[in-house]
Amino acid sequence: MRILLLSDYKALYEALQQEALRYSGLEILQVSPDTELLTLPDFQFLLLAPLGESGEVGLQPDLQRLAFWDQRLAALTELCELRQAHLLLLSSDLVFTPDQQAVSELDPANGTSDAAKKLLSIESQAASLNNAIILRTPPSLSNSQSGGLSCMVERCHKHKTPENVDYRGLQPLDDIARVMLGILLQIDAGAQAWGLYHYAGSEPVSQMELMHTLARYLKVTPYPADPSGTTRQGMNTSHLLETFGVHPRAWRARLPELLEQLQTHETVQT
Repeated sequence: MRILLLSDYKALYEALQQEALRYSGLEILQVSPDTELLTLPDFQFLLLAPLGESGEVGLQPDLQRLAFWDQRLAALTELCELRQAHLLLLSSDLVFTPDQQAVSELDPANGTSDAAKKLLSIESQAASLNNAIILRTPPSLSNSQSGGLSCMVERCHKHKTPENVDYRGLQPLDDIARVMLGILLQIDAGAQAWGLYHYAGSEPVSQMELMHTLARYLKVTPYPADPSGTTRQGMNTSHLLETFGVHPRAWRARLPELLEQLQTHETVQT
């Protein structure tokens, strides 16, 4: 099974490659999104991640890149139809307004930001393809030196004030890779389960609570805990669980390892 990641998101590609080692017969290629479409190698599944690295925790969505994908989606869906290939679009919960909680795939996406509008346009074009999967997630965590977690660690060291932001969940990139490949393998085995799905690593959290947790691991000046954390609600992922048997994992369990990997990368570079 050949999977083509049309993206310059290196950290996602590495996570997919690592997850693919668990299976036999998987080939994952990464190609620049600027590549002429007619020159793309053969593929059975096309993976798109329009937000790229800007979909990580604490980072602002790259509106210029979203506009690029918005203009490119029509041609990509045509290409998938021509090659009888399948599409998996990694989207975001940014399509919802901040006050929308416990959102399911049936809830209206009421986001009015520029990023929300671009993402909804991209989703709509992807959904025009009969054999497309759209996977919405909250922000992700990676061990990339240029990623969101690295930026949050830097903010902790400088003891910057947390923003008033709530996350409907968080998930390491390797968890997203696990979910994506798990879906594709079942589709390849004959599952007819196209459509829209939500996935979120278990436990919604505010940025204040995230920085409180980071500071504790980093052993830097502490931040106060967020007392409202227990009342926060995330994304409803039951549709994904019932269809593909994908259980959410706790992001806190992976956080120490990600921080250690960041530290290792920093030590190697210096």
